[in-house]
Amino acid sequence: MKKLILSLCMLPLLAPMAKADPFEDFKLQIQAQGKALLTPFVKDLGGVIGANDFNSGRAIGFPGFEAGLAATLQAKPSPENRLLRDAGVDAFGAAMLHAGAALPFIGADVMVRGVSYSGFSVIGGGLRYPLLKSGTLTKFIPDVSVSAYYDVIKYDYFKGSHMSFDAAASFDIPVIKPYVGVGLDRTRLEIKNVSAALNGVDATISKPRYTVGVRLSPLPLLYVYGAYNILHGQTGYSMGAGLKF
Repeated sequence: MKKLILSLCMLPLLAPMAKADPFEDFKLQIQAQGKALLTPFVKDLGGVIGANDFNSGRAIGFPGFEAGLAATLQAKPSPENRLLRDAGVDAFGAAMLHAGAALPFIGADVMVRGVSYSGFSVIGGGLRYPLLKSGTLTKFIPDVSVSAYYDVIKYDYFKGSHMSFDAAASFDIPVIKPYVGVGLDRTRLEIKNVSAALNGVDATISKPRYTVGVRLSPLPLLYVYGAYNILHGQTGYSMGAGLKF
């Protein structure tokens, strides 16, 4: 709980620290230090994308609709990620717009999401399926759901994909709705437009992440949330807001 409270307090402070384009020195650093830099970079990037997968264990429910903004910051690159550390990058992350709708009959939600800025883009989507759902008379039962995402990653000097699988649980109590979750990220990147020796070199890595957060509903239909993450062994913070109908 102390870490969660700290994360909510630190989010406004960390946001200005994140560079507008933390990957701008990718070409220079990987030319200077070689392909060994790629795998730690891939690991960190997959974590900040995947941590935006969920903010509740509760599915939307037909005929519902949801749209919002999700953002995750990693406090520092991992010690092995010399590509960002040697470029002077501190906090970095990913923010994405997302929207989702409940499908009739099968009870699942379909989601789409994406972001594009400074030559970097992530476009993807996924499915979420409820395993447990609380009700009016069963508020003590947590909402539990599983989800899976696939994202396409593009940048001036790399391209690739991100796949994630998640399980999340939350309590649908008034106003404050705590949640926890675990996810697995599988991220692959391939170098491009760098040099003849490095173009086509790729790296793939799969790592787990863990999340504890709180979602608030200050107004009907509106929600905001904040979370503390362990992103592949590194500290991260998530926040977001949206509308759910």
